[in-house]
Amino acid sequence: MPEPQTKSKIKSYLLRAAALGFIGLCWFLGFFNRGHQAVGPILEPVAQFDYPKMEEVSGLVWGDGVLWAHNDSGNEPQLFALSVDGKVLTPKGINVEGATLKDWEAVARWENGLYVTELGNNLNASKSLGVYKLAEPTDPAQAASVKPEGFYPITYPDQTGFPPTDRWEFDCEAAFCWNNKLYVLTKNRPAFRMFVQRDTSNLYSLNLDTLKEKNVLTRVDEVAHLGGWVTGADISSDGNWIVVLCESPVQSLWLFKRPEEGERFFSDSPEVRRFIFQKGGQLESVAFAPVNGEEMLVMINEEREVFHISMDRFQKVER
Repeated sequence: MPEPQTKSKIKSYLLRAAALGFIGLCWFLGFFNRGHQAVGPILEPVAQFDYPKMEEVSGLVWGDGVLWAHNDSGNEPQLFALSVDGKVLTPKGINVEGATLKDWEAVARWENGLYVTELGNNLNASKSLGVYKLAEPTDPAQAASVKPEGFYPITYPDQTGFPPTDRWEFDCEAAFCWNNKLYVLTKNRPAFRMFVQRDTSNLYSLNLDTLKEKNVLTRVDEVAHLGGWVTGADISSDGNWIVVLCESPVQSLWLFKRPEEGERFFSDSPEVRRFIFQKGGQLESVAFAPVNGEEMLVMINEEREVFHISMDRFQKVER
């Protein structure tokens, strides 16, 4: 039998080893990399609304006179209509009938249809990704529910593992529609390193005319050196500008002028602009919307603060 002193030493060694192992695991996962860098001007909200049902806004898009928003995972499958200054127009929310909310991360709009993406995939292991298509409610204040036209499963053409062992680039928090296609941008990280941000994103497209029981995305472009994770995107009403929101470590908005031809929206963009900021909170949504007669960028963070960003705050980026 070991002496009491020896037992104490063994216990001490085991506790130290466990502590070092825990610290090593935290380092590997990227816990120590989390947080925002203090760069750029401090954002000042134009409003903050108190509406407990909207706990984690992760999708935002301008519709027919209103902003449409939804929550992230852990909430009810509902849509909410808001004014550009954050006034909630749907007090009880609009239930999406028959839908489940595993990890909704973005909503996009084309013509009179809303496309809610079930593409959140933090562990890159999901085999049940897809998009809900539903008609935009015409009277948000009176609508109690909306029935989706359908749920359309989506897969990535280049994902072979669930999860992959080489790269985790099959999580998506940003989407927009243009020319009858849904475009999604990925949130990238090294394999198994949950909180390590890669400032790259891959762009995929999906033809909305041919949605069926099985849908494979088409990879059309990629972009690098963004300074942070991509958590939101949208396209201007005239289709000339694509905005990309990067949440951390450097909070910023990018504007890419859409090229006249093709889908290489980033690689072939003739003009790129950027706005770097700080103190924006947890930001996962951005939308072009009319504000006092001017098209601006509207963002809502998880603290329910509303931000308006004018296009003249952006600086041209030399490429």
